[in-house]
Amino acid sequence: MHRSSSPAAERAAPALKTYASVGIIPARLEATRLPEKPLLDLCGAPLIVRVLERVRTCAALRSVHVATDSDRIAAVVRAAGGTVILTRADHVSGLDRVAEAAATITADVIVNVQGDEPFVSAEGLERLVDLFRDPAVRMGTLAAPFPSEEDPADPDRVKVVTDRLGRALYFSRAPIPDGHGATCPALLHVGAYAYRRATLLELAGLAPCPLELAERLEQLRALWYGIPIQVAVGPFGSFGVDTPEDLSRARRLWLERRYHR
Repeated sequence: MHRSSSPAAERAAPALKTYASVGIIPARLEATRLPEKPLLDLCGAPLIVRVLERVRTCAALRSVHVATDSDRIAAVVRAAGGTVILTRADHVSGLDRVAEAAATITADVIVNVQGDEPFVSAEGLERLVDLFRDPAVRMGTLAAPFPSEEDPADPDRVKVVTDRLGRALYFSRAPIPDGHGATCPALLHVGAYAYRRATLLELAGLAPCPLELAERLEQLRALWYGIPIQVAVGPFGSFGVDTPEDLSRARRLWLERRYHR
């Protein structure tokens, strides 16, 4: 039976439409430390499929897509029921690949989850999207207190420090701030970002900056060009699979159902 909407609901509809959020997972085969990483098995499914499954559990996302230049990655994603956006092969960073995909999508907020984060928190992604209820927020990311099992000196674990309003001051692979027993310890950065679509496309049109190239951290491009990054902090601990040791750890944690929330 057709049910007519109320005037209030009709007025609310455009606002809901413009706040639509879409997830994009960038993935490429080339990885120096872990070749063909997205296709490696994580307890019965390729790593990229595990990430896709995880991101799909976030109720705040209208849809989730994998952005890749690889036909092999595209095939395993489609076999798992996922959608693929094919991109160019010459992108400098995941940000640029996500921006090419986002240019084909109608959405206000684009959530970029790195393709090696199989334990990313769905609750964290919802918090990330929720940041954009503040019209001043142009870009956001996630962080967590350092878990006891993580080493802040590990260059594969990215650190972030924030100001008193929760905006990122700097990201680094090195321990920050310098010195032991700091009263404002760094947070563990989680590999997920969200942008207003216009901000993402603007960033992709800017040249990579010296800090981004030195640290190998794409988010430093935003800070370099004066785009603030709001950080949602919570129990969103995760880790990216960058090395063979990480993959072994991920398999163990998957079987133990660790990080499953």
